[in-house]
Amino acid sequence: MPTNTANPVLAPIRRWVLYSRTNLTITIVSAFAVLFVAGSLFGQSPTTANTASAANITTTTTTASVDAAVTGDLTYDLVEVTESAIAGKSAAAVAESAPATAMTYAHTYVEQSLSNSEWKTKLGKHTADAPSATVVNARPLVPVAITGPTRSESVTGTGGESAVQVVVPTQAGNLRITLKTAESESGSVWQVQAPLPTLDRSEVDKLGAPSLASAPTSETVTTTAAPRSTTSSPAASTSTPEPAASTPSPTTSLEPAPIPVPGPIPIPDLDTPLPGTL
Repeated sequence: MPTNTANPVLAPIRRWVLYSRTNLTITIVSAFAVLFVAGSLFGQSPTTANTASAANITTTTTTASVDAAVTGDLTYDLVEVTESAIAGKSAAAVAESAPATAMTYAHTYVEQSLSNSEWKTKLGKHTADAPSATVVNARPLVPVAITGPTRSESVTGTGGESAVQVVVPTQAGNLRITLKTAESESGSVWQVQAPLPTLDRSEVDKLGAPSLASAPTSETVTTTAAPRSTTSSPAASTSTPEPAASTPSPTTSLEPAPIPVPGPIPIPDLDTPLPGTL
């Protein structure tokens, strides 16, 4: 006997659908209705969707702000800065402003904790050309303090290009820095132009004088120690007047010294006997 392999569940549905076109239409509409109801019950609510959209917008805005901070936004405003104002700022943030770039250059120029190679690398981040051997030789060997904020003014550079000249006051004089805009991988930045500014080496060397301030103190000690050595040797002071006492008798000094006679010393004849001989 042949075995009936019809599915007991799908067979009635298949006969119902194929029975007429009306049943097929009803089945399709019912399926869409069921899907719509399921989507309404288990789908994402409009509030959640709005919140997610707002979060996406915020994230996009934050990313754009970070990208703008990284790439830098060049400014031509000459806002003066102090040495403490640039502390902790990145190279990209510093390169946005001419006074900030000049102050960073000056801060690196007087820094003493770096080796020459590290000093050249850090200084070259803010210059159009790499520091030469002349600049390295002019590096201060003693600490030099920056004494005030920047003073900036717009000037006309070589070739008629506009530039900014910034003066950074230090203990060894003013460091005059000329800056121009240039294109880099991160966009437009301010760069220190050649010739790279340096401080007067003679003025820098004068700042090393306080370290030798102990020299006058040692001289004072030596001066006060001299009388002590004079008073501690009275023999020298007493021996000096003795020749003066003998100088008034020039005759004595001209007579030859007596020659001693060998033999026993003769006893002089006395009119009276010696004591103790009686």
